[in-house]
Parts: sequence; C-alpha cells; structure tokens
Amino acid sequence: MVDFVAYPSRWRIALLILLAATFVTLGLWMVGVFGAPPNSRRYPAAVIFVVGWFSVFFFGLCGIVGVKKLFDTSEQLRIGPTGVRWTPWSDLTVPWSEVTDVTTWNYKRNKTIVLHLRNPKQFPCKRSLGIFAGANRMLTGGDVSISLTATDRTFSEAMSAIERFRT
Repeated sequence: MVDFVAYPSRWRIALLILLAATFVTLGLWMVGVFGAPPNSRRYPAAVIFVVGWFSVFFFGLCGIVGVKKLFDTSEQLRIGPTGVRWTPWSDLTVPWSEVTDVTTWNYKRNKTIVLHLRNPKQFPCKRSLGIFAGANRMLTGGDVSISLTATDRTFSEAMSAIERFRT
C-alpha cells in the first residue's frame, strides 16, 4: 500500500491570506484608520476599538504565517503502516499502537481529525501549535488535531487512509 501524503496547497493558502487581509482591513476600519469608526447601539466604542485591534493583530499574524506557508513545499501529513506524522505538530511519527481512538470534530463545515493518544507526553508539539494545544484539547477532547484546510488533500481521503492503515 502506498502512504497517504498531503502537501501545502498554494491556492488554498492564498485564499486564507486574502481572508486574513480582509479581517485586518475590517479591524483597521473599526479603530478608525479609514475615517470615523463605526457606531453601534449595541456595543460601546471602547469594545469596538479593542475588537478592532485584536482583529488587526490576530489576523495580521495569521496572514504572516500564511505568507510563510505559501513558500513551503514540505510534506504536511503522512499516514502509513507505521502511523501518522503531522509535521505542523511534530516531526515524530505517532505509531498506531499509541493511537487509542480517532474521532472527528466539526465546526462550520470545517472537519478536523482528532487523534487520542495513549501517552500524549511522548509526542509533544514542537511547533507554534503548541501554544494552543491546551485550548485545542478542551475543544476537541483529543491530543492531536489534524486539519487539511491548507493542503492538497481532503478530509475524506485522509480518513480513508486512516481506516486502511489502522486495521
């Protein structure tokens, strides 16, 4: 059997960068960079100002990460007989013997594969995703969350590979 391999998708990453730029622009509008900031009967001006700056910084950071990923051609996900390697998480391959369960998590039509590990401390995150690992664990209930949003492969292809190799 041939391993399942996913690489970055330039056009999907470009769309994500465009989305991030849109939210940065909206944030700048909310803080008044393009003239008078928007008024709201529902929220005070201070809340709109804070949300605007949060949007600028958060989505600006996402856009910077996206631009960096635009030039990345390395393998992102490998699923094979030895296990799963999700390189945004770690360069280590998680062997199937360490995977106790595989579940999915859905949010607004975005599907995520969630690996539940026997000994999660043996496979720590060595990338920037580690910053959000605790929050991610609370949301999904698992240890490693795999999103194929910015790759050239689909969720269903990855799940089929997991079913094929995990047995």
